[in-house]
Amino acid sequence: MNMIYERTGIRYHEVHVYRLLHKWGFTPKVPIKRFVNAASDQEKNRFRKRLKK
Repeated sequence: MNMIYERTGIRYHEVHVYRLLHKWGFTPKVPIKRFVNAASDQEKNRFRKRLKK
């Protein structure tokens, strides 16, 4: 939002910035949970054990 103000001199509320970006064709980049169920139970348990160490 500061960059918009620095370049244009106009202050926008955070929500309005999202509306403008959506209107201009931008989309939020968020991770997609594609492979959650792809691993076997054994692989999931092995991964969990490594995180605890």
